[in-house]
Amino acid sequence: MVNTNLLKKNVVILDENDYKKKLKGLKKYFMKSYKYLIFQIMPNLIVLGKKDGIYSVDIPIDDLFVKCYGQLKLYFSVKNDVVIIEDIMPCDILLQCHMKMLPIYHGIPYYQDKDLFKLKVLEKKNEKEV
Repeated sequence: MVNTNLLKKNVVILDENDYKKKLKGLKKYFMKSYKYLIFQIMPNLIVLGKKDGIYSVDIPIDDLFVKCYGQLKLYFSVKNDVVIIEDIMPCDILLQCHMKMLPIYHGIPYYQDKDLFKLKVLEKKNEKEV
């Protein structure tokens, strides 16, 4: 799943087991975001040439998902030209996506009734704005 060429080029995953679970959840429900992460963001982590520090990269995803759960982000840090992948956030929904099949409302998975309520309210709000 993870490009092995990247791992050879000074990329380290902090918690590889947790990271793989989140990637599987992302792949299952959000294929476009998964492809963007794997083919656009990951190869460019090496090329960035950033100084030591903590960084985040936004992963594009549906607007309803962003309004309900928050922006999908990859957090990584750089130390001595080694990129350390720390986390993908929001982690709760991604771990739930990995563990079981979640119900889907208009293409967005949810795991609690209050999340379904949020999605319905946000959809109604968007309809009124148009």
